Amino acid sequence: MTQGKIMPMLVHFTIPLVLGNLFQLTYNAVDSIIVGHFVGKEALAAVGICNPITTLFILFLNGLCMGASILIGMYYGAKDEEKLARQISTTMLAGLVFSLVLTLVCIVFSPQILKFMQVDLSILNRTTIYLQIIFAGLVFTFLYNFFASTLRALGDSKSPLYFLIISSILNIFGDLFFVVVLHAGSKGCAISTVISEALCCLFCILYIQKKVPLLQLGKKWLVFDISLLKRTIAYGWASAM
Repeated sequence: MTQGKIMPMLVHFTIPLVLGNLFQLTYNAVDSIIVGHFVGKEALAAVGICNPITTLFILFLNGLCMGASILIGMYYGAKDEEKLARQISTTMLAGLVFSLVLTLVCIVFSPQILKFMQVDLSILNRTTIYLQIIFAGLVFTFLYNFFASTLRALGDSKSPLYFLIISSILNIFGDLFFVVVLHAGSKGCAISTVISEALCCLFCILYIQKKVPLLQLGKKWLVFDISLLKRTIAYGWASAM
């Protein structure tokens, strides 16, 4: 964005980003539609209750990654490849640890979260299982948002959108398979969502390995810089909030 008219470039760059955010929220919407048609009102209620909770966590992790991508973009623009590599690896390692801890805490306290929301006891068990499975995929939610934000910071906003569209389509077919063929109910929809998110991460990794030499860090993926982590938290926390 250093040459030419700014507004057309901004629009061209931003549209895939906005669409990506919308597609990321379609997982739960698709779950609601399919269980509503093929399972019943109790399963629909379970999925519907979990939607605002899972959306909150998706947007929180997305915000953390967007904040970190500001620093990635700064070092990329400054052509400081050494610091760029350390920033990327530090963000990924810290984010993985955070998302794994968050996953564990959320899975353990899922029943308490739902009781606090005054979920009816008749669907509490079904809702808890659905929510715990979705929480088990939070690490994939982080990884996708990390890769997507990093690619955007390097100027590529389209590729993450393409992977997310493919993943969303796979989620639809996965939901239908688990619900209609295997009769797994709302639990099947949750499993399909986690699998689709994992595949989306895999697509990003394969793309980076083949098309983005700057992110082929090798052993540098394991570098952790505590000084960069402090700045990353400052930017990421503000964005997430």
